[in-house]
Amino acid sequence: MAGLGLAAHHFLWDGRRPGQVPPRVPTTRSPASTVESPQDPCHQLYRMICQQSGTTRDPSGTVRTDRDGEQAALDAYRGILEEHPGLEPEQAEEQLVDAIYTPRRTQRVRSAFDWAKDQLEKFIDRQPEPVFSAREKRLLKGQLHHVELQLPPPASNYEDEPDLFTKNGAYYERVDEGRMRIRIGGAYLLSTDSWFNLVFTLAHELAHSIDPCELRALHLSLPAYDRLGACLMQQRVVELGRERHECADNDQLSEAFADWMAVQVVAKGLKHFSTEFDRTQLRHAVRNSVRDLCDQDESLEELDLTQHPSPEVRIEAIFGSHPVIREILGCPKLIPLPGPLLGLDRACDFSKGMNP
Repeated sequence: MAGLGLAAHHFLWDGRRPGQVPPRVPTTRSPASTVESPQDPCHQLYRMICQQSGTTRDPSGTVRTDRDGEQAALDAYRGILEEHPGLEPEQAEEQLVDAIYTPRRTQRVRSAFDWAKDQLEKFIDRQPEPVFSAREKRLLKGQLHHVELQLPPPASNYEDEPDLFTKNGAYYERVDEGRMRIRIGGAYLLSTDSWFNLVFTLAHELAHSIDPCELRALHLSLPAYDRLGACLMQQRVVELGRERHECADNDQLSEAFADWMAVQVVAKGLKHFSTEFDRTQLRHAVRNSVRDLCDQDESLEELDLTQHPSPEVRIEAIFGSHPVIREILGCPKLIPLPGPLLGLDRACDFSKGMNP
């Protein structure tokens, strides 16, 4: 697919190979860039990202609340039924799909999916030999390569889960004969068109195809994963409760791993555009990357803390500890963050704990 370019505040795909450096394009100040968060991102990143209610905008697009997206999808469905009361359910779903999964929206998602997959593969390739052997790199990249992005239309693509048309989020799953796929809820398309959020979300779901539990199901174990997992648990990113059983319903490691991998990808995009955006625009892009991780009291779905770390941990300890994110926000390097949640001496990585 393509590299990304910025024009008229929208990221466009211009025929370059995946991962190729985007062209340098002049930008103008976005409407939201006049509002600056008073919170200190180095010590209150969760508040900086989550304190603003409603819609948040960066130069690539917006992120609305989960509830806004769900409500918009439900309203669209009700409108179709009111306008065409005699429609069969399958016909109503087809019309809903046409209204939500438009060519523009689906192409935007596919482009972000291709870019995120390419960046994950490049991240794996960049790891030195002591971290991953050549065989391990081929295995991980092979897993990523076989993940399919499954989108409507037609509506029958989701005939086994029609409720996805009005749900938020993206969903990775392994299905029959080892096939792997990602599906996108219709409400998510209505609530989010920020390129940074799309990239983080899709990279997170792609990372589940190579997360510790997926590899365990394939009877594989990688020492680099053990080191990363040990660091995440040592830093209290992953809760170690009495009832925790590895890869069971109450284990947070796979979700923390997927977040960690997604940060590697979105940080790459943020780093590039740090030369294109002004300081305020860049902070809005940082905010929108993980804006939907915030604890949204008004969401129609309950917060899941059995498999996911808390929103504060995900945003501050995983996203906020990445060196590039800290650099972009003007935070000092390698300084422990205060508070009971964190105490990071440096970000976790695949090599932490290796013998020199």
